[in-house]
Amino acid sequence: MKKLGLVLLAFLMICCTFAVPVSAKATMPFNLKAPANVSVTWLEGNDSPTTMSFSLSLDNEITSFFSKQDEALYNETIDEFRASYGFSDIAVNVQIDWALDDVNDSVSGWHYNKYWDGSIYGIGCDENYERCVGPWDIVDWGLNNATETVQTYWITRGITEDDLNGIPDTKIPALKSQMKPDQYTFDGDFLRIDFSKHTMYFRARLVTMLYVDEEGWEYYHSDWSPICSYGKDAAKKTKVTKDDLSAPDITNLQMTNKEFNGNPVVAYTLTVPDKLQEIATNLLSARDDIYVETYARVKGDTEWIALDGDRDVKPGNLEWKLIYLAKDGETISKDTPIELRCRYVVYQSEDDEPLYSDWSKVISFGTDEIKIDNTPATDISVDAAESDNNGTAKKDSCPICHFCPQPLGLCIFIWLLIIVIIAAVVIVIVIMKKKKDKKENNK
Repeated sequence: MKKLGLVLLAFLMICCTFAVPVSAKATMPFNLKAPANVSVTWLEGNDSPTTMSFSLSLDNEITSFFSKQDEALYNETIDEFRASYGFSDIAVNVQIDWALDDVNDSVSGWHYNKYWDGSIYGIGCDENYERCVGPWDIVDWGLNNATETVQTYWITRGITEDDLNGIPDTKIPALKSQMKPDQYTFDGDFLRIDFSKHTMYFRARLVTMLYVDEEGWEYYHSDWSPICSYGKDAAKKTKVTKDDLSAPDITNLQMTNKEFNGNPVVAYTLTVPDKLQEIATNLLSARDDIYVETYARVKGDTEWIALDGDRDVKPGNLEWKLIYLAKDGETISKDTPIELRCRYVVYQSEDDEPLYSDWSKVISFGTDEIKIDNTPATDISVDAAESDNNGTAKKDSCPICHFCPQPLGLCIFIWLLIIVIIAAVVIVIVIMKKKKDKKENNK
């Protein structure tokens, strides 16, 4: 019996030695939540008669992860960064589902089907790699910029007659099979929907794809977002007012390891509350705008100077160039004491003037708050390298060399290059003329 036990033990040891290792599942680097905010606006014939602008917001965990991934890519540590989660590649796709008039209708209701979930054959395809989703079914669109809170897409765009009627020998549903005949018109060129009589509904979800070596792509799905709509039964959108805008919540002013034209780049951390995410989603879907406007000054100065940098409303670090604080062609030292503040700017199509939030607190290196400073900022175009105290561009603020007076608006080095080229052309012409004259004299 003892010998039999030893034999079995040896057999098990051999089996373990030659067994194929089971690779551990990859770890999701964030909680995959449904988009909390979605919004849609009809573009009223821009691009096509049915084109709509759809926006959704990303959770802060997602944008934070991709900001860290971008940093790892910049530092050339991307492989190690992804390997720490057990995968070698990652992608997040947006899926946008639509319905016309009744989301539960068997024809024009939600169009989600099993092919949206993804498999070894990809997203939207069957086992023969054939496409099985309709022309307006969005199943595999990537994020525009995964570090930005709001993602905007143009959807339900113009279709061809083949899209409407379907193409033989394919499994792509004809668009007319996804709507009822009385819900649209088609004149041979364009499909139209009368939104005074009909309502379109939309929802969205996220699909995260992780590539695990030897196992391929793994798919993870969020829940569906809330529903948004446009048309006869859709809720009317309200304008954003000053009371809707909170002052930006910024902390942690820091010097980055980046430079712009020899001058340092700073960053601060922006916190984006849920209410502001909702406002930004609604504004951007309507093709309005909201962004961050940032000003800085050297400690002790009274003048606030506009900076250029990450203006998009997104949580995490926003980077800003300090070159606009440079004076007389000099560069800003990395140990220069900087004070910084910002505010939100909103543009709405029905307004002639922008809407501003209150100023944020003032932050500096080593502190998250100094005081609230409501002194007017010098509103300088971020395209100008410097400005004088009146907000006009200095004549000695060349954006190329940063010190020449820019004769007739061009950098002195460009003028020198032009002079050299002209001189070279003149010399060539003179030499050629001399050769021609000499040739004629020798005849």
